[in-house]
Amino acid sequence: MSDPRTILVLRFSSIGDIVHTTSVIGTLKKYLPKSKIDFMTLSKFAPLLEGHPFINKIHAVDIDGGYRQLRQTGFEMEMMNYDLAIDLHSTTRSQIIRRGFISTKHVHIKKPRWNRFKLFAFHKNDFSKKFTVRTWLHEPIIELLPENFNIEPSKLLVSQAEKNGVLELLANAGLHGKYFVVTPGAAWAQKRWKAEQYAQVIDQCATLYNTQAVLIGGNGDDICTMIKNHADSKVVDYHGKTNLRESLAIVSQAEFVLGSDTGFLHAGEALDIPVVTLLGPTGRETGAGVFLDDSQVVEKQDLWCRPCSQNGSFPCYRKEQFCMNGIEADQVLTAIYSLGIS
Repeated sequence: MSDPRTILVLRFSSIGDIVHTTSVIGTLKKYLPKSKIDFMTLSKFAPLLEGHPFINKIHAVDIDGGYRQLRQTGFEMEMMNYDLAIDLHSTTRSQIIRRGFISTKHVHIKKPRWNRFKLFAFHKNDFSKKFTVRTWLHEPIIELLPENFNIEPSKLLVSQAEKNGVLELLANAGLHGKYFVVTPGAAWAQKRWKAEQYAQVIDQCATLYNTQAVLIGGNGDDICTMIKNHADSKVVDYHGKTNLRESLAIVSQAEFVLGSDTGFLHAGEALDIPVVTLLGPTGRETGAGVFLDDSQVVEKQDLWCRPCSQNGSFPCYRKEQFCMNGIEADQVLTAIYSLGIS
């Protein structure tokens, strides 16, 4: 494959997966520095990539756009004469758009469905020991890269003006000085840790490190309210009160980020902020895990039943969900201590 001059990358959701695709963009830019890279995603996630140094243009797609609109989008992309389109989602939405490509060369990610099925159903792990979500996302572009290429880290950008703006918000809420971010919400209940356990960790961090917790999340993340009510120390609860860019700006200035396997944990690492992630029903084979040297994983070891699903959506079939309930506050505090927070 000859080196493409113009590239379109497609990934529509979710926050964590979009963050991981920036690793592919970084790798492309490293080895194809003259290429111009555009990105297509859902409009609600487009702000995530604002200001990215390697993205030329962001194409935002309406989440409610039907078949006809998606087909039209594909034809419009064809008219832009991209040398290569890279579909890093391979969903019905992206497949409809790809049908509009006539002369545009395109490649797509292949989902390891069979390996996942064997892992979840029979607990037989045929994934490579080197497998990560980043190695998987790079598979469609291997022909473009040298034999011993290096995978670039994920990367997001927050401006100084955005950082100053959220510091003012936090100051108005009574926060001055060091803070860490807690993002306890998750799309599926099976990935959530107990509110009282979070509160215990928050109180200990206030005592040991003189640092406050800032809670972020969506409108429906009622666990944030529960954590605040359980905590004895002061907690700044901003769940449902910030947009995507403001949440990123809060994360970008934190000492660390704490939470389960969710998008803002991956966003934290893309902003060079260490994270402590609590792994329950998901695992490395499903895209979970950390990449920064300082980041920490806390998980219940030696459980035959995990990982049990790709994103934690499958209800636990045991009498108790040991993978999350088995994580103790002391384990999390040990992981935080390992970050070297002073």
